[in-house]
Amino acid sequence: MLTRIGTALTIAAAALTAPVWAANHGLAALAPLPASPPVDRAIAELGRHLFFDNRLSADGSRSCASCHDPAHGWSDGRTLGRGYMGAEYFRNVPGLANVWLRSRLTWDGRLDGADLPTAVRDMVTEAHTMQADSRLVQERLKQIPAYGEMWRAAFGQRAEPYGPRAFVAVAEFLKTLRSRNAPIDRYLRGERSALSREQRMGLALFTGKAGCMRCHHGSLASDGAFHRLGVPENPAVTAEPLRHITMLRHFATSGMPAYMNARADVGLYAITKDENDRGRFLTPSLRDLKYTAPYMHNGVFATLAQTVDFHDRGGGTGSEMKPLGLAAVEKKRLVAFLLALSGEPPRIVAPVQPDYALLPPPAPQAQAGSPEPAPGLPAIARAPRPLATLPPVPVPADNPVTGDKVALGRLLFFDPRLSGDGTTACAGCHFPQLGWGEASPVSRGYPGTRHWRNTQTVFNSAYYDKLFWDGSVTSLEAQAAAAAEGAVAGNGDPAMMEMRLRFVPEYVERFRKVFGTAWPRIHDAWRAIAAFERTLVSDPAQVPFDRSLKGVPNALRESQARGLTLFNGKAGCIRCHDGPLASDGRFHATGVPENRLVRGVAQIQITHRWQQYQRGVPERVYREGAHDRGLYYVSLEPKDIGKFRTPSLRELKHSAPYMHNGVFAMLEQVIEFYDRGGEDSPNKSALLQPLRLGDQEKRDLVAFLEALSMDRLPHYDPPVLPPYAPLPPQQPAPGR
Repeated sequence: MLTRIGTALTIAAAALTAPVWAANHGLAALAPLPASPPVDRAIAELGRHLFFDNRLSADGSRSCASCHDPAHGWSDGRTLGRGYMGAEYFRNVPGLANVWLRSRLTWDGRLDGADLPTAVRDMVTEAHTMQADSRLVQERLKQIPAYGEMWRAAFGQRAEPYGPRAFVAVAEFLKTLRSRNAPIDRYLRGERSALSREQRMGLALFTGKAGCMRCHHGSLASDGAFHRLGVPENPAVTAEPLRHITMLRHFATSGMPAYMNARADVGLYAITKDENDRGRFLTPSLRDLKYTAPYMHNGVFATLAQTVDFHDRGGGTGSEMKPLGLAAVEKKRLVAFLLALSGEPPRIVAPVQPDYALLPPPAPQAQAGSPEPAPGLPAIARAPRPLATLPPVPVPADNPVTGDKVALGRLLFFDPRLSGDGTTACAGCHFPQLGWGEASPVSRGYPGTRHWRNTQTVFNSAYYDKLFWDGSVTSLEAQAAAAAEGAVAGNGDPAMMEMRLRFVPEYVERFRKVFGTAWPRIHDAWRAIAAFERTLVSDPAQVPFDRSLKGVPNALRESQARGLTLFNGKAGCIRCHDGPLASDGRFHATGVPENRLVRGVAQIQITHRWQQYQRGVPERVYREGAHDRGLYYVSLEPKDIGKFRTPSLRELKHSAPYMHNGVFAMLEQVIEFYDRGGEDSPNKSALLQPLRLGDQEKRDLVAFLEALSMDRLPHYDPPVLPPYAPLPPQQPAPGR
């Protein structure tokens, strides 16, 4: 009898509305979801397409929906998020339902929920999520005609794809993601039958004995605050190096002190640096939790029953909670009620993604700066230097070459972990077996992109004082960094790459020995790679021309000797290709014909536009220009349009195809081009005039050019790379 009376009283208590109970206890109440915010349907529809489009990630491997899948309550159903390629995530992925109601986002609250477009941008560009360059994303969208139409429908007839508005569109779509028809909402609006008897009893526990409403109230069932519950660590975070790497990289970029000693997720502390916040995490919304298992910031609980058990125990070590003393039947009722906070599953269909299309070529534009052709070979600013054997390799005083440094640099040159997604090493574009270049007209670039220029050989690059075809960097150290970090080359995040090195015990030891640092530093990695590259030089004992300079009889064949005479005389090659490197190191416009491949591949059009914009060219040039303007991208001087650095002729036998765009597959084609005097172009060098070489002279010239190369370049098998390993439980040296 007493049991029946007690049960009746419990049900009666549950019949009280949550607002009444909360008012009686001085707490905020559960509340139905408010009306959805106003949404522009055209913008949201564009955002829906973008949300599912993997071209918003750097390498095309991820979309927003990859981690926020409607089938999993806009989460991913994983214990820990998978993150970007080469950067497994260290936290559980929160669901996005009702995100428009949240004041703070992510488990440590580092993103502002009131500014959803910025939060979207951060997720698109963050190294452990999508690692994209936002401007490159914009250029991809411009290459998709269907998006142009959607853009005009969303933002006006004169609008075109624009990066920030892409994030606005995705944010507008996120406003449509709401819980629908949840039993708790119907109950709070007066439909008492919406909750079963057991769920009403669970509600009474939620608002009473279990005390859940102290942190889980309001329309989101979350106070939006941060609490320390002592959630047990997920051992996978430190056992799996890629997850630990991502966690420490996050702590490092947040400015957390002594981050290398972290063996646990410190939560809010990484953001505030306040010791009181260590181990505190944002209270999650309980809405739609039926679909978002597993639970807690590290996904350590697979079921709601486990989660309720944990809270019943008062949490873990250091918890702010106290034990609840719930009976087994009470826990079941509480779980039953929690399920009533979930509505109908999302019914979102992933759209079919529109394709790229080639854009029409721009209308021809008049170009200034083309000099009138002059008869004969004109005088040049300085007398050409005679060809000579290469001198000792120049070495900067701040980066001396040592055997240990070279050995380290060789490993790093072949290590794909020095890239964004962990797949693209220096050797991924500079293949030893292909003349330390790529043997294709233009470089493949980073996954998801295509470059628009030919890959230059690394061999003898130690002698250049300006690198890349436009001379945009002035040292091998800067070149290594620019290539590894450039969005269409290596796309690596410096902090992420540095942290990866720190999880390779062999690298830790080698960096300590070479540079004297407790931990590998990324700028020292570039120094080591540069030291290795300074060893990749021609051996004069194996170069026929160098052997002839040393007086070796018959080092040059008769045809090669005749070609040398032409090179220095009638052909005039020496005017630009002089000195030991057979390059004057200067910049010339020669009218190299356009490579049709550059206009025939959508991804190349994208990266070329991206290059022009990031180099700061005027808007007219950016919108109309389809040609590679070379040195102009560095100087922004019209007189430099079409100029490229004179390449070395050494080892050119191994570095086909030729020219900055790889348009010539064979040396014979190069000779024919120069015999014609080049082609018309802005700022074309007056040094180029028709040569009128005979067929035999052309063959002799090719024969001599080949005499500037060794028969074969040194063979390098890819080294066995040292593996990752978990960090030991405690490190002796804190910080960097």
